Amino acid sequence: MHKILELTGCPIGAGARRFFHPGKQMMMVKIQPGEVYVTSERELIATGLGSCISACVWDPFIELGGMNHFMLPFGDSDNIEGWDPTQWRSNAARYGNYAMELLINTMIQQGAVKSRLRVKLFGGGTVMGKQANIGEKNIAFIRNYVQSEGLNIVGEDLGSEFPRKVVFDPMTGKAWVKKLRGYRGEVEAEETNYKRRLANEAKRDDGDSAELF
Repeated sequence: MHKILELTGCPIGAGARRFFHPGKQMMMVKIQPGEVYVTSERELIATGLGSCISACVWDPFIELGGMNHFMLPFGDSDNIEGWDPTQWRSNAARYGNYAMELLINTMIQQGAVKSRLRVKLFGGGTVMGKQANIGEKNIAFIRNYVQSEGLNIVGEDLGSEFPRKVVFDPMTGKAWVKKLRGYRGEVEAEETNYKRRLANEAKRDDGDSAELF
């Protein structure tokens, strides 16, 4: 069983962006910013990260796992500078909070047990410039969140100035990370557009080597 969801709550067809990876000899699913994917099938989950964060979570007992991809929805630099990472239940952090809760709750609904969950964290780079500081805020948010929830972190690759490609095996918990030194501008543009869309939605609501982890 597999399920892919947008953080807006709109489901996407589970076959979207699924393709066969000849190097790994298995199917791979690519998720985009604002999506969560949970599966118990023999397949990989991949995404590209700049300042965004992906949490890779799995229950090794039942071989079920998933990945999310989120950016905190700050409208401008003043919001970012004034944000307190300990207030992860606030409206300012609702997308990051929702991404984690949607991933974990979906896994529990499919038979996972929270105390058995293992977590690996990736992303939070400074690809949007140090003045934005989004990557650092995302790292502070996710570390506070997992500590508050009592989740077991077994690996992480956070920070740095380069975007990443992350590939996750949800059955074994293995994850491969490749730093994308030549794609910084492209990832920055994608995340800037995504950040702008999140800010607009909030306004409407309110009125080149791989590393194994």
